Amino acid sequence: MANDLVPLNCAPATLLELEANLTRFGPAEGAPDWLVSGIWLCSHRRNFFATSSVDVLDDGYVARPLGIDRPAAFAAKVKAEMPDIQGRLVGRGSTIRLPDSVRPPTAPQSLEAWPAEPYSVSVLLRMSESAARTHHIACALLFSSTSGQTLLVGTDRSTLAMVLSQDPAFIDLYRGGCQELTPGEYRELIAP
Repeated sequence: MANDLVPLNCAPATLLELEANLTRFGPAEGAPDWLVSGIWLCSHRRNFFATSSVDVLDDGYVARPLGIDRPAAFAAKVKAEMPDIQGRLVGRGSTIRLPDSVRPPTAPQSLEAWPAEPYSVSVLLRMSESAARTHHIACALLFSSTSGQTLLVGTDRSTLAMVLSQDPAFIDLYRGGCQELTPGEYRELIAP
């Protein structure tokens, strides 16, 4: 499976921080809804911004793994991609002008508190078949507290939107086509 694995787009230390220290979470903007553009995952020490990434695989399949960055790293990635996007807009006759600078996003005050009790984290791998092979895409994190609270942070299957849910029925539906791994199992899978 390792050859067909599309891993999380995040630093190993990010996953370690989130599996032990989650304190707050919430959507990046707008009213809380199950389909949002970005999701805040915060610990006592650091804020992280989760978004959908795009990886075009060698067989042409477009994978959407979960990406988790610090706000400044996210802004730097967006800034690096802007010249290419601006060029494509101009090439298509658009008069839209992208901004010259990108500011790191800031976490809103309205984030929800995650229970201050032991919890576990699972990495969800979505199995997606292309014409050539089956891909295993690291698409979500599932947090489960000892009191039974659950939180799904994942990517939408067909858009760049994010999925944020605490609804057990919806989470079960999302998990349906996924394989669940502990962070340790996931680290073993991605090890060189």
